[in-house]
Amino acid sequence: MTHSSVQALDPGAAIAAASFAKGLALSGAARGVLSDAASVRDFIDRLLAAALAADALVVVARALPKRYAIAWACDCFKTALAGERAVTDIDRAGLALAQQWLTDPTEENRRAALEFAERDEFASPGAWLAASAGWGGGSLAPRGYDPIEPPEHLPAEAAVAALRLLAARSADYEAMLTGFVRRALEIFGPAGRSADATKRTGDGP
Repeated sequence: MTHSSVQALDPGAAIAAASFAKGLALSGAARGVLSDAASVRDFIDRLLAAALAADALVVVARALPKRYAIAWACDCFKTALAGERAVTDIDRAGLALAQQWLTDPTEENRRAALEFAERDEFASPGAWLAASAGWGGGSLAPRGYDPIEPPEHLPAEAAVAALRLLAARSADYEAMLTGFVRRALEIFGPAGRSADATKRTGDGP
């Protein structure tokens, strides 16, 4: 079982990579890198050096507390969409709904994000980004039913799905994923700089 902590991305943090990564869905190549990694941050750096950015993305998303992971995904999404010609209305709307929940995490905003993702049948990066916010709390059950709390890992998995789908549109999938990971290390790497991170990355376009 993983334990989320912004400090995991700090180069000076001694959070053991082996115990952290036990519950993660990683490639065989990533598992090989893990055997030589000491801390979580060391593991991420080694994954990037080995051109295993897709695995590094998973580690980053699960290392961050869920609200931070959603904020990071929104920041990456916003930057990527700014440089993309074929931006869809669904992607814009998904980003807006996720950012709205970050700014004002009410049950109404969470439901709006989740229902948007469900209407799109999770068929786009924007839908998955909205889902990351929709699974950030509350209940998985429809209104009026007994609440079912979303598993803690769902927001991170949705954020990873959104970013992978977005990167799949680019000419260089690995390079875009690497950029997403490096952005997380830039924002959250020095733990002391993380206090206002979710507020900054949750700002509108």
